Amino acid sequence: MNTRNVCVGIAALAASAGMACGNMLLNGDFESGQLTPWFASSGGPWITMDESHSGVYCAAGYAGDAIRQDFSPIATADISEVSIWIKREGGAFNSYSFFYDDGTADGYLINNIGGGDGWLMYEMTQNLVVGKNLVGFQIYGTSAGPSYMDDVRIEGVPAPAALAVMGIAGLAGGRRRRR
Repeated sequence: MNTRNVCVGIAALAASAGMACGNMLLNGDFESGQLTPWFASSGGPWITMDESHSGVYCAAGYAGDAIRQDFSPIATADISEVSIWIKREGGAFNSYSFFYDDGTADGYLINNIGGGDGWLMYEMTQNLVVGKNLVGFQIYGTSAGPSYMDDVRIEGVPAPAALAVMGIAGLAGGRRRRR
């Protein structure tokens, strides 16, 4: 068996090991130009090209406007980052909620992002409840002006089996280079 076949086999094994890395949300940058698979969980948020952080589109909403995305359970231990970029035109707050597979939810205010400051990144990972499985995420708009939201991320870390496969792949690649 040559090294190329070994590498192809390792890549297939890595895919089957369920490497849970990368953004777990779909359309977190809203570049489809539509809200889907997000849904309006309150009010009437919208997709706009007026104020995107990156790309062409972003989501916008006022205080009563909220977008939510539900997904398969993700252990909070397997999440390395939950973040969002926000630009506020005014108003006092944004808020977000985490939804867990045990039927509980936790909501938080985003207090340290002021209006008129341009795009700012807000990191929310520290508010995940340890030992639970995340199944949904929701973000509300601001009390005045619209609030623009873009580049929403729930980053997964590779599962231990995937890390082992990546280690083997690194060894195989290193072995090939020495030849």
